[in-house]
Amino acid sequence: MNHKFVQTVAAFLIVGIVLSAVPLSYAQTTILSFGPKLEVVTIPQDYQEANTGVMILGLGTGVLGAPALTGAPTDFMSQHKLLITYNGMTLTWAVGTPGPLVFCNFLEKDKVNVVADPKTGLGKQGSYENLMTTLVDVSAKFICKVRWKSPAPGVLESAGVLDVYYTGPNLFPVLDSFGTNTNLATAKSVGYWIADTIMVVEASLGVGRTVIFGSDLQDICVLGWAVTGNGAGPGSMTPVAPTWIITKPDGTQHYIWQNPMGAFHSCEDIALAQRDLLGIPLPQGQDPLSTT
Repeated sequence: MNHKFVQTVAAFLIVGIVLSAVPLSYAQTTILSFGPKLEVVTIPQDYQEANTGVMILGLGTGVLGAPALTGAPTDFMSQHKLLITYNGMTLTWAVGTPGPLVFCNFLEKDKVNVVADPKTGLGKQGSYENLMTTLVDVSAKFICKVRWKSPAPGVLESAGVLDVYYTGPNLFPVLDSFGTNTNLATAKSVGYWIADTIMVVEASLGVGRTVIFGSDLQDICVLGWAVTGNGAGPGSMTPVAPTWIITKPDGTQHYIWQNPMGAFHSCEDIALAQRDLLGIPLPQGQDPLSTT
């Protein structure tokens, strides 16, 4: 008799007995997993109370007639703790040898006013659909860099920090050889990047001839400027100067805000308000699944 066959049959019988003892409501949502598992966990560090990353594009100088802030207070970096585990354990590998690969995708959430297409008359799935959310891939304007833990010289471990950088349009002067600023960006043109942005962090790991994957999701609130959030209407958008300014060794400055979102609790709400204040209207469009 083939003993391996008997052992295999016995294993499946045991699994069947275990599942038969599980309540149906629980068994319906239980998925048995026999393969390797790669898990990715990220935790935003910029605004821990709101559990979101935050970036400041430095568009607040002179907004609403407010006094010009010193320089152009910006924060183009968002920081997130990162942990990758393989079957519940962190990974270690020698510098120069393959470890887990990490890559990031960025999606901008935009609100669109749903209207009928002038040619087809279609636009909505129903009369209730006046606004819808669309997603725009903005990965080309952001980059993420992993900073792994090093438990010993020449060794890396899959726990650390994910530094995320905004690389899109900004208002910083770009001088040519004649000292002329060639950066033609305006507060409004840069303001199109103000958004509630989704960051998808994906990781892959080669295990023998197999590649396994894991992923996590985080928020980054990209703001034009930090606000007080006090009162209603334009007053809630009054720019706030940095709470603290640190001069770095190279002479540049690092800005810290105590509460960049002010009294706002929703990144989408404050982003919509700032875009509106800059004269950026809600776009119009049609639901691709429209029936009316």
